[in-house]
Parts: sequence; C-alpha cells; structure tokens
Amino acid sequence: MRRRAFLGGCAGALSSGLAGCGGLLEERSTGGQPPVLDDRPDAVYVPTHIEGMEMQGMQTVGDRKVGLFYSYAHRFWTVTGTRTNLAEIQDGQDVHLMASTWDPESGTVIPVLSQPTFTISQDGEEVDSKRAWPMLSQNMGFHFGENMALDGDGTYTVEVEVGAVDSQRVGDFDGTFGESITAEFEMEYSESTKNEIRYERLSDEEGTRGAVSPMSMEMLPLAYALPKSAMPGSPVEVGSGGDAEMVATVDGSTLLVSPRTPYNRFAIPGLALSATLDAVGFDGTLTPAIGPEIGSHYRAELSSEPSTGDSLTVTVDSPPSIARHEGYETAFLERGTVTTTL
Repeated sequence: MRRRAFLGGCAGALSSGLAGCGGLLEERSTGGQPPVLDDRPDAVYVPTHIEGMEMQGMQTVGDRKVGLFYSYAHRFWTVTGTRTNLAEIQDGQDVHLMASTWDPESGTVIPVLSQPTFTISQDGEEVDSKRAWPMLSQNMGFHFGENMALDGDGTYTVEVEVGAVDSQRVGDFDGTFGESITAEFEMEYSESTKNEIRYERLSDEEGTRGAVSPMSMEMLPLAYALPKSAMPGSPVEVGSGGDAEMVATVDGSTLLVSPRTPYNRFAIPGLALSATLDAVGFDGTLTPAIGPEIGSHYRAELSSEPSTGDSLTVTVDSPPSIARHEGYETAFLERGTVTTTL
C-alpha cells in the first residue's frame, strides 16, 4: 500500500461558529509544542494545535483489520478515576505511534480497553517495546497510542499485539473478536519525512469550547456513534454528563444508551453506567457492548417494554479511564445523573 500523510480537516466544526481555516492556522516553525493552556474549560475545547500523521499500512489478522500510523511525539493525559496525569515527551522519544482496529466487513471500530503492546525492532534487535494506551483524540476518536523511541532513519519492524474484545458482542458480532491478534508491519522512517507532516497552530481559537473536525480518510474508519436519527426505536437525548452527550432508546425490551462526544459524535467507551426505569422495575448496571449496526454502546435487557412517557435515569458511576489527547483531557471526568422521559 502506498503510504500517505494525512491531516484531519480544518477546524470547521467549532461551537464558536468557525467555518474555515483562513486566518486561524499558523505553520509550525521550530520544534516543540505550545505550553499547556492555563484557562482550559472543564469541557471539550479547541486544542493549541493539530497534527497530521503518516500511514504505515493496514493488515487483516483473523477477524479484525489493523492500521498503523505515526506522528510527532506529543503530550497526552492518562486518567485515574477523576484525576488526569500529564504524560510529557521524554528524551529519546521520536514518534507518537498509533494503531486502530476494526471489523473488515462493517468498518466498525473495535474499542478494546486492555492495553495492546507495541514492539519496534530493527535487524532482529528490539529498539523499544511499550504497552500502548487506549485513547481519544479529536482527529481520530478512539485509537491506541504511545510515544516511542527509534534509532535514527531506517526500516523497522513493528508488532502490534491487541487483546480479545472485552465488551459484549451482539448481532453479527456474536462469537467474534474473542482471541488476541498480532499484526506485523514494516515501517520506513526518516526524520525528514516526519518533519513534512502537517503541524498547525490554532492560536485564535485555542482554549474555547469546541473541537477540530475529524480527519477524513477513505481507508480508515473512525469510531463514530450512530446519529440519533439512525438509532432504533424512538431515541431521546437524555442529557449531558461531564460534557458527554447521552442518547438512549428502547429496541423491543432492550435499553440502549449511547454516550458520545459533543461536536464530533465519537463514541465514548470505558464508562461505568447504570440506569433506572421504574415503570418496568429496572435499576441496575449497563453492559458495554458492540455490534455492527450500532457500534460501541451500553445496554440492558428489560423484563418488559416500557411505554412512551416513562422516566429514564442514567447515572455515570465512573468516568472513562482511557487516555486523552489535548482538548479532551478536561472533559468526561464527572460522575452524576441525568433524567429524561421516553
């Protein structure tokens, strides 16, 4: 496959009404990153900059497809409970290595929450090996990533080992993705090629509530939640918890809840959710699940089908512990309850 460098679309989906890139973007001049903003909102916000990435290839392994990419090494935040931890770039880290996995037939991105392993070697000698982080970014949505070391320009072998899917598989996904897989890639790296990857400042909008547009890449599916209008039944907006938008519906006697990011509609995996539907006697936890039609979501089987007008309460018992790129690290961190009427 011919390698290509990609950049997510210009910041055209900002809540502030930004409609294009003119006058907003500054080309990267020298190395380094802008400092972390002091006045970030406790919500999704426009980051200081956006970056492109260099595709290294795609492979089908077992019943999954795996894609491998890299960009500049950059900071990100890991999450423990409601606390974020800044992961700064360390000396010797040359690239931010990223991978994504999806179902080849439906294109549904598969959010495995266990940490996969990235192993980089050259001429049979290991160069770097790390557990990568499940992550959210405004460009890609859910993916795996970590800053990795290389040993100069050259050809490397990269192994990406991804575990079995830890969510309930429903529909045509029942019985699939139950085994660990390992994809092996040949990666051509040169610092000059890396330095040609786009890097643009968003100085005029950084720190304001909003988001940059997701990248548009025909070969790489992104982890979108279904539009509300495409969900089964009669979906309703439950409300927002920690800036995560909640959409719920009942399909027969199954309660479906779909948390998603504002602006970009990326599915948010890794939450601990519970719900109450007093009319049918349900008060319990929701199960993380994935299916080819609805993608990543949360569900529960009810004893009977509720009626229009019944009250539904959804509770965020624990925020998602997945890592975040800049712009998401202050959002999706709150516990709380939202209520609506079906």
